[in-house]
Amino acid sequence: MAGLAGCAHPAQQALAPEPPAPVGHVYQSLVPVPPAPKWVHIKPDDQEKIQVAFNVIGLKSALMVGALSCGQQNQYDAFMRAFQPHILADQHVMDAYFRRIGGQTKEDQFVTLLANNQSVGGLDQGKIFCLNNEAEFERVASFKTPDELDSFVTDQSPTPVAAAVVDPTPAPVKKTKKPIKHTSTTSTSEKSAASPTHS
Repeated sequence: MAGLAGCAHPAQQALAPEPPAPVGHVYQSLVPVPPAPKWVHIKPDDQEKIQVAFNVIGLKSALMVGALSCGQQNQYDAFMRAFQPHILADQHVMDAYFRRIGGQTKEDQFVTLLANNQSVGGLDQGKIFCLNNEAEFERVASFKTPDELDSFVTDQSPTPVAAAVVDPTPAPVKKTKKPIKHTSTTSTSEKSAASPTHS
C-alpha cells in the first residue's frame, strides 16, 4: 500500500492563463456619415472635412465610453486638454452638417447610438476592453499635432467591428418585448457617455 501511495500522481496546479495582449483600436474609427437628402449638395472637399470631423468625434466618444467603463477619467481629461480646440472645431463641423440634413434631434439620436454601439463593442471584448482602451489612450497621448490625430482616425482606420458599426440612418425605435441590441437597457450610462464633460 505504501508503494502504491508513493506512485500516486501529485495534484496538478492550475495555471492562470495570461491575459491577451491589447489588439489596438477598440472601436470603428471610420464613422459612417448619415447621407444628406437629395436637395442638400455637399462639395467633395467639404465631404472629406465632414468625414474627418465625424471620425474625431467618434474617437472622443469611444475614449469617453472607455473612461467611464474602466476608470480612466484622468487619461480622458488629458486627451481633452491636449486637443480641445481641434475637437471643438470638429464638433462645430458635425453640428453644421446635421443642421443641413435634419436638425438637432437627428444629431442627438446619432450621438446616442454611436456611444451605445461603442459600449456594446466594448462588452463583446470582455476583459481585454480596458487593456485596449489603455493602449488607445497611450497612443493618442503621443500625438503632438491635430494632423496626427486626424491621420490616426482616418488613414489608420481598422477593420470595422460589427458591434460598433453605426447605422447611418437609424429608424425610429419601436416598442417591443424583445431587447434590441443597439438600444440596450443600459441607456442611462450610455446617455452619460454621450454627454461629454468637456465642450
